[in-house]
Amino acid sequence: MAGSRAGDEAQRGTSAAASPYANAGYRWYVMVVLILVFACHAMDRGLPGILIEPIRHEFKLKDSQLGLISGTGYGLAFALAVIPMGMLSDRVNRRNMLAVILTAWSACTALGGLAGNVTSLILARIGVGVAESGALPISMPLLGDIFPPRQRGLAFGVYYINSSLGALLASVAGALIAASYGWRAAFMLVGAPGVLLALLLVLTVKEPVRGGMEAAPVEDGPRPPTPGLAAALAYVARQPALICLIAAVGLVSLISVALGAWTAAFFMRAHHLGLKEVGVILGIGGGLCGAVGPPAFGWLSDRLSARDAAWTLRIVWMCLAGSFACSMVMLFTPVLILAVGGYIVADFLRSGFAALTFAVITTHSPAPMRGTIMSFVQLLAVLMGFGVGPLAVGWLSDLYGGGVSIRYALANSVMLFVVVVPLYMAASRFLYGPAPAQGRP
Repeated sequence: MAGSRAGDEAQRGTSAAASPYANAGYRWYVMVVLILVFACHAMDRGLPGILIEPIRHEFKLKDSQLGLISGTGYGLAFALAVIPMGMLSDRVNRRNMLAVILTAWSACTALGGLAGNVTSLILARIGVGVAESGALPISMPLLGDIFPPRQRGLAFGVYYINSSLGALLASVAGALIAASYGWRAAFMLVGAPGVLLALLLVLTVKEPVRGGMEAAPVEDGPRPPTPGLAAALAYVARQPALICLIAAVGLVSLISVALGAWTAAFFMRAHHLGLKEVGVILGIGGGLCGAVGPPAFGWLSDRLSARDAAWTLRIVWMCLAGSFACSMVMLFTPVLILAVGGYIVADFLRSGFAALTFAVITTHSPAPMRGTIMSFVQLLAVLMGFGVGPLAVGWLSDLYGGGVSIRYALANSVMLFVVVVPLYMAASRFLYGPAPAQGRP
């Protein structure tokens, strides 16, 4: 750790102009590498959702037990590790740390394919959760140190292509491999690319200067002590906008993870589709359309917020309100084409929330404690998303009778948008003041 800290201090002495990140081409090359790395994150995290039915049949599990595999085991391990990971990322070379945890979560994903029983599969998912907990506390501050504030909406939006790319690979590749060779082969093959990407990361990506893209110049000399956990907590406690945003991220994560874990089962049960058909719908529909959403919303945010900064969060809550309506159409229409259309549009409208929210949180957090603050966000997101979402929906489904009653359990989670939208509106008011009256500048 001492060597990493010394190297970081020496790097801070380098002028911004001499940094490789002064070159726009290199910035976007690093963006591509990070997208691929975190596509592996999204793919490894989401794979159990597409494989949930064959796993259920092999181990003869109930929906509540499946929730432990697709969400809770991963989520609780993630939650326990994320704060230490965030604090560590504020203190060491983030590129090297990312390469290590990427290798670890890829190996644990592959080990899931060797599980002889449900306990060993849950243990493998726990390993994935621990390793992946460091991903966002590293990636968000890295992007903040690579791109200036005026470009962060687009940059974070482009970066979040990784979620859709990962969902596409998990859904299509996972379903096709599982259909041909079994679900175990899907786990083993999906875990392999991360090791090669870790090597590419170490060989070609440079650690950026912390705070090097902020308006205030980074001074030469020794790096000041990194604020501790108490200082980061105190900062967040004084920022009501951040409290609203962190709570909203947790609730949207619950909705999104629950839908991700159970949408495949919903289409198979309610519309009698096979594994391949569901893989195509979730992968090509949600994955490819979702890849368009984050960069489009990020570009729109940068354009509109140049005139009125409140537009970034305004875009988020308007899209989430639309996602709520389309999700209800998906769940309750008896017409397959309308259900598929509702799923795709809802996923598209929801796809930009994380990029824009994290861009706002990054901009309004001090650079020395961004990793720790992002770990707070991830802690609540994972506790609500993976810790509660799939298990609660599975439990409600069992309570409602199982089978096609999964639609009612999912509808309960989607209703949380009624709370989320006012939270975003309140955060916008805290940060930017009340919206101007109609007709006034």
